[in-house]
Parts: sequence; C-alpha cells; structure tokens
Amino acid sequence: MKRPVLIDSSAWVEAGRPGGDPAITARLEGLIQVGLTAMTEPVWLELHQGARGKREEEQLARWRALSVWLSFDAACWQQAAKSARTCMRSGVNVPFADVLVDACARRYGVELLERDRHFAMIAHAIKG
Repeated sequence: MKRPVLIDSSAWVEAGRPGGDPAITARLEGLIQVGLTAMTEPVWLELHQGARGKREEEQLARWRALSVWLSFDAACWQQAAKSARTCMRSGVNVPFADVLVDACARRYGVELLERDRHFAMIAHAIKG
C-alpha cells in the first residue's frame, strides 16, 4: 500500500496560483488523482487563515475532503518539541508552523511536499 504525502501549505498555495511551479503543480495533481494527499491541523490552519473569501474557503474544503487526515497527536507534539529545541541549539530560526508540519511528517513517516526553504533548514539542524 502506498503511503500518503503530507502537503504543506506552501505547496498547496504554489500549485493554486497562476504561474506556479509546474513541477509542484504536476506532483500535487498526480497525488490528488490517486488519493494520496494528506493534511494535518497546522496546514489546515495556515490555509484557512489565509483564505480570501467564500470561493477560497470552498476550495480548501475540497482539498481537505480529498486528503487523508493525519491527526496532530501527542507524538507529533513530542517530535515538534524535540525538533524545535534542536533547531534553537543549532542557531536555526524557523517558523513554529513549519516545525509542527515537519514533526507531523516525521511522526507518521511520510514524505512532505513543500516549497519552503525552512524545511531544509530543519532537516539540516536535525542531522547535525
């Protein structure tokens, strides 16, 4: 069985905007077609916060309905705390939301589709 791919808000936004990265758009469309997109609370919150109007809210509801839900549970919080501390000690300053999304992907052992340099910074800090 294929594992879902956690889609960060940066990839959803990139694929949804005119002139967005064609590689991200194609990958996301392919994942949607085979039902392998995943979402979690921090991503949903970021997307919902940025929605401008009823049409975008309806699009977000469709994306959520198409996605496997990865609940942000206690194990995610533990991973996020560990990652945030590692980043801080390494001098890496990344947004809290990105730490949460990265922690969720690590907790569930799924790939993360993103378009945000902060995830590479987190991975580099964790690898030491």
